[in-house]
Amino acid sequence: MNSNFLKFKRRASGIRIAKSLLAGASAGLLSGGTFLMLSRLAIIAPVPIISLPVGFGVFLVIGIAAYLALGLSDKSLAKRLDKDFSLNERVQTMIENSGEDTGILKLQREDTESVLSKINTRDFKARRLWIYIVALLLGICMLVAAFIVPNKRNVTVIDDPPFKLSNMQRAGLLELISYVENSNMEQRYRGAIVSELETLIGDLEVADRMSEMKIELAESMAYILAITCDSSSSAELLDALWNSGDFYLKHLAKALDASSWKEPDWADFAEKMTEYEKVVLGEDEELPEGTPAPTEEEKKSTLAYVLESSGRKISLAMTLSKIPAEDALRVVLVRLAEADEPGFKGYSLLAPDVPSLTYENAAANVSDTINALADDIYAAVSTNRTNAFVGEYTMTKLSTLFLVPLPEFERPAFVKNNESISDGAGGSSQEGDNENAPSDGGVGDGATFGSKDLVLDPITGKYVEYGTIYGEYYALMLKKIEEGSYTDEQIEMIEKYFALLYSGIKKEDGN
Repeated sequence: MNSNFLKFKRRASGIRIAKSLLAGASAGLLSGGTFLMLSRLAIIAPVPIISLPVGFGVFLVIGIAAYLALGLSDKSLAKRLDKDFSLNERVQTMIENSGEDTGILKLQREDTESVLSKINTRDFKARRLWIYIVALLLGICMLVAAFIVPNKRNVTVIDDPPFKLSNMQRAGLLELISYVENSNMEQRYRGAIVSELETLIGDLEVADRMSEMKIELAESMAYILAITCDSSSSAELLDALWNSGDFYLKHLAKALDASSWKEPDWADFAEKMTEYEKVVLGEDEELPEGTPAPTEEEKKSTLAYVLESSGRKISLAMTLSKIPAEDALRVVLVRLAEADEPGFKGYSLLAPDVPSLTYENAAANVSDTINALADDIYAAVSTNRTNAFVGEYTMTKLSTLFLVPLPEFERPAFVKNNESISDGAGGSSQEGDNENAPSDGGVGDGATFGSKDLVLDPITGKYVEYGTIYGEYYALMLKKIEEGSYTDEQIEMIEKYFALLYSGIKKEDGN
């Protein structure tokens, strides 16, 4: 093989090595940086230093894989040279006939070598090198970001003083048990929380170290949080209605939102449902001055469309919510969409009747349907809110007694974000109700979850931020999880609890 072709082969080999190193370094920095960030944020269990072997391992794997993938055979390199330098397949012919030494082929090789000798190897460029450089820069940015994020694991329990359940704490737990027992929470959830609190008292009676107390409290809080979330389907169902993007379903979701209730409130519910009925019938719209009022036929056409569309979309939203079909709130909402019962019909069955009725009679049928289901809707909404409130109140009292950070409680996303209703056409809209919006994760006014609030740390005797206590609790629970002390179901509940704690702290930080 002639020397001039070999110099281009060495050039291609150098480019291959450079690209492989860039690919490996990019992947290594990106994976190592991602691992380091997740570890520093205490989202994953392994310690940050493990990001080093992770990154190096990925560097080797991707680097070797890229080196193998980027290899060029002599024939491929010859084809590339012919194409890049317009050599009319001279190099390919030379490579393909390298084993023959006839006169004409010898002259062809000499001619090709002469041509190659006049080409500077630097003119043989690396293709798409910019992709590797951009990937490397992204990897560097990820690594830098991993060092910038706050280290949530940087918490060391410097002491583990003795613990003894105080008379005040014992009395508080007994009072809390009595409250839950006598509450209107559904029995299956009420009994589970009472049983957990009774078990907690027994565990705390024998706990003799602060770390043991913290572990017991974190376990109980995680379990009660899981029960509380399971006891109410409102957040999932209302989010399903809202996420449909439909103007009327968003109004229905707002009407059924009971997040601000501390106890069942028929007056508030009735007022919201009346407003929702006006929206469905179009009675809330104010026509611009000079605009003629819609005719009887136009009003009927609009109402028929609203009923047909709402019925279909409510049914779909209930299916997409993944809430069990036997759930009380889902059942009554499906009836609102599909019912065919004595005295009233659901939206989907009302819609076809509208053209043959007067608008007044069609509107009366809509009112009859909403009124017929109002009690059942209110009962389902009230039960969900009562269940959630009792669970949230229980966690709040435990937080007060033992300084356990509160998680962000379950609320519909549109409530948390204080989103407004809009039909997307610049028409009717309704801003979120700031006055009645619940505090983030709180139970009524004034309650807080993980935040920058200063609380007394029972270990050091000093006031520290809630985030510090969160870190201590997480470190303790992480050790127990790594020791295999919990089932998969318990680990899932604990991880959800700490994820919601951290989401609250993050929100307070404004990140």
